[in-house]
Amino acid sequence: MARKRFTRRRFVGAAGTTATLGITGCLGGGGGGGDTIRYLSDRGDSSDVIDEIIAEFEGEYDYTVDVTYTSRGTSTDEELQQMLAAGNPPDIVFDTSTDAYRYQRNGNLAPVSDAVQGTGLPDPVNVDGESYFAPTIVEPLMGWYRNDIYEEKPTTFETWRSEAQRVTEEEDDIDGYIVQSGQTNNAATATTQYLWQNDVEIYGGPSDNIEVTIDQGDNRNRAVETYSWLQEMSEYSPTGSGWGWGDGTQALQQENAAGLMSVGGLPILTIRENRPDLVENLSPTGFPIPEGGQQDKWWAYMEGHVVRNDGDATEGAQEFARFFSESDRFLDFVLSAPLFQWPPTEEGLNSDAVQENEVLAEHQDAVDLIRDNWDAFTTVLETGDGGVPNIVAADAYGQQMFGQSAEQMLVGGRSPEETVDWIAEELRGLQEE
Repeated sequence: MARKRFTRRRFVGAAGTTATLGITGCLGGGGGGGDTIRYLSDRGDSSDVIDEIIAEFEGEYDYTVDVTYTSRGTSTDEELQQMLAAGNPPDIVFDTSTDAYRYQRNGNLAPVSDAVQGTGLPDPVNVDGESYFAPTIVEPLMGWYRNDIYEEKPTTFETWRSEAQRVTEEEDDIDGYIVQSGQTNNAATATTQYLWQNDVEIYGGPSDNIEVTIDQGDNRNRAVETYSWLQEMSEYSPTGSGWGWGDGTQALQQENAAGLMSVGGLPILTIRENRPDLVENLSPTGFPIPEGGQQDKWWAYMEGHVVRNDGDATEGAQEFARFFSESDRFLDFVLSAPLFQWPPTEEGLNSDAVQENEVLAEHQDAVDLIRDNWDAFTTVLETGDGGVPNIVAADAYGQQMFGQSAEQMLVGGRSPEETVDWIAEELRGLQEE
């Protein structure tokens, strides 16, 4: 097969945007052909190292890779829909395990078992013995607080509440905590994790018969207790309705708030660029946990590659998914956003590359937090009995229902009890769709 000369599309800066060079192969107007792999990724900020992995792949295989980048942390859904509408679907997409399971259930994915099985990688989307998701990174939720303002490291529901109240009342123009609500990923993940922290079992049952249990028995009592705590914490927070990841980081950076829950070290990466003087005053911590409780389940986003089965280069995309995870530059990709992206295996976490990374060395307390809680990391997908995939949880996350539940209470005026009833009804509505 003849090699093609290829001009790779480059990320050009603004969040959610893509470059405009060479787009006919992706968005219509020109046939991709079976030797061109269309690749869609939201890791535009890591494009340099990805491009090097692609160049290595193209040097060994008779394929070219036409990549569309968006900025890290932004959705690729708009680009995906454009490509599907144009009749040129991507062959491979960088996405979450939750979306991967939804795509698999809809019949859109080809297996990537060769990239996963026998490699030591997690296998969260295994259906009938085939793997449909090749993990490349984990991104655990994590809190950050002002160590020069908080008098003690906040860990429990009560210490967070008392310290947030003290900071709000004693400090000028700074709130003690940030409570997010609304239809955003940030609000949805945080609200779910608050419930997990209080041992609320939101779901139960096998993959083919998921049951909603959040409003049943002790789960209901603990859920009401959790929403009541969240309602109280909102008194010591700026109005976080509709806030995404960047909004919370901006409030911390501008010293409008002294503590927030985010994802990994994403706030630190931003603040290092804009307020480096503030970084040393920020320390990591886990989500609030009841007095005497244990950290049993910790939401960690898992992102990686899925291969669609409706493109022109499915086999090539499967090869690329395997090649990417086996590349010598794999950890370079992971560490292109240290603190935010973490290796998907404990072996990778303990690798020389991680140990020698300069940014991580400056935040050893964050590395220790990750290492100490590694066994607790899970995804919202793995919430059926025994950790089996849960399509109701995947769909609830896709619609940010738990962020909406916080909004129903904090903005809509529902009581904690009414909020539990509302979210339970909404989740059961998903089962009927």
